[in-house]
Amino acid sequence: MERNSKRKISLGAIMLLFGIALILMVGALVTAMKPTAARLNNRGNNDYARQAYEEALVDYQKAQIDRPELAEPYYNAANALYRRGAYAEALEQLQVALSFAADAELAEKGFFNLGNNFFNQEQMEAAVSAFKEALLRNPADADAKYNLELALQTQEQQEQQEQEQEQQEQNEESQENQDGQQGEEEDQQDQEQGEEQQSANEEDSAGEENQEGDDQGNEAEQEQEQAEGDQNQGNNNGQPQNGQEEAAVPDGELTEDQATQLLNAIAAEAETLQEALGKIISGPPIPPTQDW
Repeated sequence: MERNSKRKISLGAIMLLFGIALILMVGALVTAMKPTAARLNNRGNNDYARQAYEEALVDYQKAQIDRPELAEPYYNAANALYRRGAYAEALEQLQVALSFAADAELAEKGFFNLGNNFFNQEQMEAAVSAFKEALLRNPADADAKYNLELALQTQEQQEQQEQEQEQQEQNEESQENQDGQQGEEEDQQDQEQGEEQQSANEEDSAGEENQEGDDQGNEAEQEQEQAEGDQNQGNNNGQPQNGQEEAAVPDGELTEDQATQLLNAIAAEAETLQEALGKIISGPPIPPTQDW
């Protein structure tokens, strides 16, 4: 009985060991079949060479997940993004690559590409700094020297344009202030001229009113004088003032009106009756024929 029991235990142990070994073999096979970061990076390089930048970017991102501490997948991903025109995203990938770059050559290339990226975004100060970093790691890099000079020239042009624009804005602001001040002065002058013109118009109106009053007074005086002249002329002609004709009187006889005028003349001028009669009746004085 004891022998049979020992045989069964030995068979179970063998089966357990066999299962463990099988699991290890499958795991090793799966691991061997899974692409490594290096293989993914190389496959991405092949895609990049045939300008399949989207596919290359996918491979580089997978390599980053597999080996996040490697600088090459980030650097290559930045190149793929740069080719697509995604400069901001490429800049982020380059900065990560430089943080992991242990190789001087990779760092020099990373700063060179970083300078190009800043240049395309018109950030000349940052581009100049990046190209200088590249030259510090490889002073013989002719491309880095050329790009540095180009970035410096562009930076100088930008500064000059900014100064000209600032000066132009200042001139425009100064001109606006001058125009505003001139406009205020013109408005004030127009207001003063308007007030002067209004005063002159009021004076002219007053003069016209006075002139009209004078003219009306003169016309009234002329009319009165004309009326008096007509009255005197009527009296001198022996015509009555009321327009009614009187009967003719014989020569040498006075009418009642003539007699009244003679009496008034005697009272006013103290003339004799004969002298008063001599002013009205032509001929030698004659004694009155009526008893007054």
